[in-house]
Amino acid sequence: MEENMQEEQVREENIQFASFSGYRQTVAQLRDTMMTLKGFCNALGMKKSAESIEETMRKAAEDSFDVAVVGEFRRGKSTLINALLGKDILPSDVLPTTATLNRVTYGITPFVKIEYKDGTTEDIDTELLSDYVTKLTEESEQRASTIRQATVHYPINYCKNNIDIIDTPGLNDDENMTAVTLSMLPQADAALFVIMAQSPFSEYERDFLENKMLVSDIGRIIFVVTRIDSFDPEDADRVIENISGRIKKYVVEKARKVLGEDSEEFAAYQRKLGSIKVLGVSAKQALKAKKTENDALWEESRFGAFEAELERMLTEDRGAIALQVQVSKILSVSAELIKHAKLRGDALKMGEDEFNEKYVEAQEKIAQIRRRRDLEYQRIDASARSAYEELLPQAEGFWSELVDNALCIIDNEPLTQTDIQKDNIAATQERILEKIKKSTEDYGQLLTEKLQNSINGALGREAERLQTFQEDFYQSVSQIQCSFGGTEDTEKSAIGDIVVGTFAESFLLMGLGGAYQGFKQAGWKGALVGGAVGFGASYGGVLLLSSLAIPFSWPVVLAVGLMGTLASRFAIGKLFNNTEKQLIDFREKLKEAVSGRFQEMSVENNMAKQVEKQVATAFEALKQHIDEETETVLRDTESTLRDLQMKITENKVLAEKEQADLEQMLDKVAQITNMAAGLNQQILAALSR
Repeated sequence: MEENMQEEQVREENIQFASFSGYRQTVAQLRDTMMTLKGFCNALGMKKSAESIEETMRKAAEDSFDVAVVGEFRRGKSTLINALLGKDILPSDVLPTTATLNRVTYGITPFVKIEYKDGTTEDIDTELLSDYVTKLTEESEQRASTIRQATVHYPINYCKNNIDIIDTPGLNDDENMTAVTLSMLPQADAALFVIMAQSPFSEYERDFLENKMLVSDIGRIIFVVTRIDSFDPEDADRVIENISGRIKKYVVEKARKVLGEDSEEFAAYQRKLGSIKVLGVSAKQALKAKKTENDALWEESRFGAFEAELERMLTEDRGAIALQVQVSKILSVSAELIKHAKLRGDALKMGEDEFNEKYVEAQEKIAQIRRRRDLEYQRIDASARSAYEELLPQAEGFWSELVDNALCIIDNEPLTQTDIQKDNIAATQERILEKIKKSTEDYGQLLTEKLQNSINGALGREAERLQTFQEDFYQSVSQIQCSFGGTEDTEKSAIGDIVVGTFAESFLLMGLGGAYQGFKQAGWKGALVGGAVGFGASYGGVLLLSSLAIPFSWPVVLAVGLMGTLASRFAIGKLFNNTEKQLIDFREKLKEAVSGRFQEMSVENNMAKQVEKQVATAFEALKQHIDEETETVLRDTESTLRDLQMKITENKVLAEKEQADLEQMLDKVAQITNMAAGLNQQILAALSR
C-alpha cells in the first residue's frame, strides 16, 4: 500500500493546471475521484455526504469561464475576439458596431440564439448576425434595441475549454448600454480592456479607471493595447510601458479613495500592484496569421504571449480556486469515510449492552453539538447587528455627502450675468446639472463601494471567528465516532493527520475551500482588493460571497440605478423663472431645488435599509452554509449509528468479505487523501504567487 501511495504522490506532483489541457485533465481526475467517494458513501449509508458530493459535481460540471471584452467604441474589440476565435464570427467595422451583448459559446452546429428583452427567443443563421446586433443600418439598430443578448453557437476550438467570450457595446457610445457593460463586469471571470495604441486614454477611459472600475476588478483585467503593428518594436514597447504606468497611477488613486490612504489595506495594495497586466497585440495580424498559418506574422502580432497570459489567468488563478472547492470536498468526505468505516468495524465487535450505552451517550453529544451551533447562530446574529450599527453612520451620511458634493459644485461654478439672462438660463441650468449628475455618479459609486468593502470585512471577521467552532465541531464528532472503537490504527491516523494538516493550511471554512482561502489571504478588511496576492485572492473574496449567495456587484448596481433616478428627476422642466437676475439668488434657488430633489431620492432609496438588507443577507447566508455542512456530518453519523444498532440487536457481525472490502476501501481512500493533499499544495502555491 505504501508503494501505491508514493506512486500517487509522484503522479500528483506532475499535475499541471496552468493550461486548458492540464486544467481539463485535473477536473476529469477530480470528477472520477468524487464518483469513487460517492460510491463509498452510498455503501456505508452516508446519504448526506453522497448528496453533498453530487452537488459539488453538479456545480463543477456547470462551471465555465466568462471573458468579457470591454472598451470604448472603435477600439477593435470585435476584431480581437475574432482573432481569439480564429474566424470572422462577430461583425466589425470602422464605425461603432456592437449594439447588444454578444456571447460566443461552443456548439457543434453553428447558429445564433437571440434573446429579446420581452423574454422571447429566436434562432437565426450566423450570417444574419449583423442584421440583429449592429448599428450599421437604421433597421439593425432599431432591432438591436429590443435584444437583451445574442449567443453565437459555433464549433470553435477555443470555446471547447468551457470558455464563453462576451463582446460588449462600446463604452461611452450609448449611456444605457454602457450601464449594462459596467454592471456585468464584476460577474466576469476575466475582462479584456481594449485600448488603442495610437490614442490611449481618452477622457472616458481615464474616468473608467478612476471612477467606474471597482477596486476588486484589477485582479482579473488584462489591458490589451491594440494596433501595435503601426509602430516599430522599440516604439511599441515604449507605448506599452507608458500606458502601464498611467494605468497604475489611476488604479492607485481609486484604491486610495476606497481604502483610505493611511490604511494597512492600501499599503498592501500598493505593494502587490506590480501584477497589472498590459499586453500589446495586433489582432488584425493575428487573425490573418491564424487563417493563413503564417508563423512569422503570428510572431509579429505578439498574440501568442497574450493568449498564454489569458489562459494562465483563467486556469491557474481563477481555476485554482474552483479546483480547491472540489479538493476541499474530497478531503472532508475522505476524513468522514475513514471515521465511519472504523466506527462500523469497531462497533460490530461490541456487545449489545455496551453499544447501547455508547449510543445513548452519542445521541446526547450530538444534541450538545447542535445546541452549541445554535449559540453560534446567536453570535452570528449579534455580529450582524453590530456590523450594521457600525455601518449605520456611514449609511445615514450617504445622501448628505452627495448633497454637500452637489452644492459645492453649484458654489464653485463660474457664472456671469449673461449666464442667467432669459435666453441662457436654461442652458446654464443644464450645464450645472450635468456636472452634478456626473459627479454624483462617481461619488455615489465611491461611497457604495466603501460600504460594500466594510460589509465584506465584517463578514470576513465573522468567518475567521468561526474557525474555532469549526475545529471544535470536527473534534466533537470525531470523539463520538472514536468512542465506539479501541486503539487507533497508526496508518489511518496518519491519513487523518494529513487531512487535518491540509485543513489548517487551507483555512477551510466548512467546505468553502478555495473561496475561503482567497478571501483570507486577501485580508479581511480588503478582501476584494485585486492584486493582494494576485488574481486568486481578489477572486477568492468574490467567490466566497457568491458561494454564500451574496450579491457582490451591489455598488455598481446601486450607482447605476441612482444615476437613472437623478437624470430623470433633473429633466423635469425649468427650475427657475426668468425674473431671477442676481447671481447669488440664482445659486441659492438652484441649491434649494437640487437639495429638494436629493431629499426625494433619499426617501425612495433609503441607504440605511439597503445596508441593513445587505448585512442580513450576508450573515444569514453564512449561517445557512454552516447549517448545511454540519448537518451533513451529523445526520450521516446518526444514520450510521441507527444502522449499527439494528445489526447489533440482530446479533450480526461483520463478515470476513465485508471486512476485506472495508479494508480495501480504506486503502483507496488513503490514496485519494494523499493525492488531494498534494494537489492542494499546488493550488496554495498558485494562489500565493
